Amino acid sequence: MTRMFLLFLVALVCAPAAFAQSNDYSHYEFYVGYAYERANNNADTFDKAGRTTFNGRSVVFADRRQNYNGFNAEFNQNLNRHIGIVTSFTGTYNNAGYIDIRSGRAFGARAQRYDLMIGPRYNWRLSGITPFVEGMAGVTHMRVSFDDALVNRRKADTAFAMALGGGLDVHAGEHIDIRAIQVDYLPTFFNGTHQNNVRVGAGVKIK
Repeated sequence: MTRMFLLFLVALVCAPAAFAQSNDYSHYEFYVGYAYERANNNADTFDKAGRTTFNGRSVVFADRRQNYNGFNAEFNQNLNRHIGIVTSFTGTYNNAGYIDIRSGRAFGARAQRYDLMIGPRYNWRLSGITPFVEGMAGVTHMRVSFDDALVNRRKADTAFAMALGGGLDVHAGEHIDIRAIQVDYLPTFFNGTHQNNVRVGAGVKIK
């Protein structure tokens, strides 16, 4: 009985090593890192052509791209050595405000963008590095809080969005990779129109 127990114990100790020799990828990966977005401020979604009202006067917000900074978190389940399914959540923020085209007046505002997406990722697992490409779809939620008492405007909106891009992971250890770069093209579709956005990030992946 003791001999059987010792054999079973040896088998348990050796199993992880045997598995690692036949499998050079992790079934589950978690990533967190910094995210930068160069994205549209969606001024034209507050009302038709970006019109709103301030103290009874018509205001037309300028539609432009702005810088958003925040974070990106992912959960990746690898189906095999090359293909995984990624669930991604991103939150980015901007305090640049909005400009009235007619008067040139600046309205202070705090904008928040949240992206929730899922889709496939293809990995090339090379010695020391793992380049990858991905294609995801989901939604983008944008919320804007104005410092001024604006009325008749939409404070929040949600739209269909996609993420098409890729990146490069550098192996730093058995359970840790460093994501040196990730770049995604992020088209969104607020108010029936098409906005072109770009997201860049870097961080740490735990395997």
